[in-house]
Amino acid sequence: MQTLIYDIRFALRQLRKTPGLAVLAIVTLALGVGANTSIFTVIESVLLRPLPYAHSDQLIYIGGDKKGGFVSTSWLNYRDIRDQAKQLSAVAGYSQDVAVLQNNDVSQSVVAPRITTNLIPMLGAKPLLGRNFRDAEGLTGGPNVLLLSESIWRESFHGDPGIVGKPVKISGNPFTVVGVMPSSFHFPEAMRPDLNHGVWLPVQPTAEMLKDRGYHFFNVVAPMRDGVTVEQAQRELDSIAAHLPRTKDESVAVFHAASYQETMTGPVRPVLYALFAALGLVLLIACANVSNLLIARCLGRQQEFAVRAALGAGRKRLIGQLLSEGMVLSVLGCGAGVALAELAMLAVRKLPSGTVPGADTIAIDWMVVLALAAIAVLSTLLSSLLPALLVARANPQAALQAASRGIGARSVSGKLSGGLVAGEVALSTLLLVGTGLLFHTLWNLQQSRLGFETEHITSFSAMPADSAGFSAMQVSEDSANAKPSVATVTYAPVLERIRDVPGVRSAAMVTAPPLSGFNVGTSFDIVGEEKHGGDKPQGRISAVSGEYASTLGTPILRGRMIEDSDVATSPQVVEINDTLARKYFAGRDPLQKQLNLGGKDTGMIRPYTIVGVLADQVDDSVGGAVQPLILVPQQQVPTTSLFYQALLDTGVSFVMKTRTDIPVASQMRSLFHEAAPGFALDNFQTMQEAVDNNTFSQRLGLYLVGSFAGLAVAMVIAGLYGVLSQLVSYRRREIGVRMALGATRLSVAQLILRQGSILIGMGLAAGLILSVATARLIKGFLYEVQPVDGWTYAAVIVTLSVIGLIAAFLPARRAASIQPMEALRTE
Repeated sequence: MQTLIYDIRFALRQLRKTPGLAVLAIVTLALGVGANTSIFTVIESVLLRPLPYAHSDQLIYIGGDKKGGFVSTSWLNYRDIRDQAKQLSAVAGYSQDVAVLQNNDVSQSVVAPRITTNLIPMLGAKPLLGRNFRDAEGLTGGPNVLLLSESIWRESFHGDPGIVGKPVKISGNPFTVVGVMPSSFHFPEAMRPDLNHGVWLPVQPTAEMLKDRGYHFFNVVAPMRDGVTVEQAQRELDSIAAHLPRTKDESVAVFHAASYQETMTGPVRPVLYALFAALGLVLLIACANVSNLLIARCLGRQQEFAVRAALGAGRKRLIGQLLSEGMVLSVLGCGAGVALAELAMLAVRKLPSGTVPGADTIAIDWMVVLALAAIAVLSTLLSSLLPALLVARANPQAALQAASRGIGARSVSGKLSGGLVAGEVALSTLLLVGTGLLFHTLWNLQQSRLGFETEHITSFSAMPADSAGFSAMQVSEDSANAKPSVATVTYAPVLERIRDVPGVRSAAMVTAPPLSGFNVGTSFDIVGEEKHGGDKPQGRISAVSGEYASTLGTPILRGRMIEDSDVATSPQVVEINDTLARKYFAGRDPLQKQLNLGGKDTGMIRPYTIVGVLADQVDDSVGGAVQPLILVPQQQVPTTSLFYQALLDTGVSFVMKTRTDIPVASQMRSLFHEAAPGFALDNFQTMQEAVDNNTFSQRLGLYLVGSFAGLAVAMVIAGLYGVLSQLVSYRRREIGVRMALGATRLSVAQLILRQGSILIGMGLAAGLILSVATARLIKGFLYEVQPVDGWTYAAVIVTLSVIGLIAAFLPARRAASIQPMEALRTE
């Protein structure tokens, strides 16, 4: 221990003698360690840390599709799984929904997931105030009760300790508050960003849910029994699905079991692992750079080590001294890295909600500290091992003699330094290729056809005070007493007033504008065409007003667009998009063909005639696949139909095109307050903002990987410059002799430039081979660009070649300026 303390003190004295080298090494390690610590913190918090629920490692999500992800199923399927599954200790379910909370004459749109009464106890959660739902409150026709989130309790109800038992108005109906959930409870996790201001309602199955197995609005979660694997649970679910009752036209039900946490983190998992791999390369480059710096110090201290060895110092003693110096650098670098990681965590928490699941809970904890300690040990070994081995194998006599001759590029140390620089170039090539491919992807996304204009177009959502929600949709057979449509009573008159607002060129209503993330799907039949069994044609459905296409600037390819004159008493018409026309009317004219949208099953009794084909618009993501789309006039959706609640009565969006970029939120709120009091307006954004938000992940990936690549290139420049400068310093006498014998300054400069070019060339060759070998790993992140893209590879070659020559220029110039007499006299 005494020896270690002495070595550390000596190491600190040595570093004080060369402050420039010490600062460069510490900063290099801090960047590498800090970046790796921050990304590992995110990975540990998002992917590795158990969810804050009881038995979260056994919790599975049961979806209605073998593709995985959050794919809903039906209440009837949930009921059969609950009653028949033996491998599951409990089965619960939920549906995602929205509502309008009214308090003190203020309407506020909130997320309102509907959950089975056993879900919260199953997850091991307890209310902060009050109680959980009772079984009777989850029955059809049960009492209206709700649980408030802690944030909404504190902000909207001022933390009233007596809130339990009081009535609250939700979507126009009185509900009794039975409890308040703590801020740590965010289930379902898919709604986490919005649940801070949300409420929970009990599922009370409607007649539609109890009779239609195809009514897919329900999600199922369940913890497996001890010792049961996902594969075993899947086999049982397959058996249950095979024995479910079905009609001759229905296909066999499909259930897919997967870890709930893996399902939740699936979209970000490959991205985080890719970033971790990229940062691993940066750390290797940083360690190689520090190793090169320490090798340079070793070369400058060869006589010191030779004298110490001649005086009796053993190899272990010298190796221990150098490892101590490396450890001091690593500890200081890691300390600075932790500070950088904390700053990175602040940046992660400021990312748009939903970018990283659970970003608000990400923090450096003991697992990260252990990982940091491992990184410190690794960086110490990687940075100090090569210099220590050089010292260990050095011959004191040869070292003392070499001091008078200088050290050439072909010495062991010269080869090691050159090899490390070539390795840095190879790893930097890999990062630069990834950056180039991601840049090409982002460029392609920005140039891809959106199907709508973005300039001067703003959208916002509007929810009526009595918003029906999605969970209680049902078909009414009492058409004689059908209520008037909100489209006729409210949306159409409000739309006319919006169009009259100064500065507004046009406006339209739509259930779900492009990139809104809201989809309602439906099956349909083409009237007059023979049914061949199997799955029916599928598509998205949305209600729209007149001027929708002209407001968004979407071309009409054939026929006409839906107009405001298409009212309930007019002939029933629909517009379809080009994808639906090509998929289901290939080689035929779809105009005047009729679609049956479910008939009595959905309440859309009469068929709808196709009057136009709209150019495709992007759906959920820029560059993603476009789904078939059916547009229905807003006033032609029967209020007795299943679709009325989903398309109109729960909430809609308005889009408006203005003459210039003007803020419209305050004007719209005032207009609705006068024309439609009680409506909750939210989500004001321009269509350009919608596009930017949708491509944020790709841009973030490009910025991060580009930053890593830039950092790596900076390290390459420093490393190459250091090696060549070291080469010039230790070949000073040789260069003096060459020039004394007639070598020109140009030939001396070319000698150094050639040495740099060889290192760059070797690194480029290795890096390009690595890039080709790992190309398939990045394929899933690309859009309309091949993993082995000639232009990208050529750009990387040119970039690194130019950078290498720039880094080699100063040492070459310095070598060419050496005066032969001074060099020989100094030696």
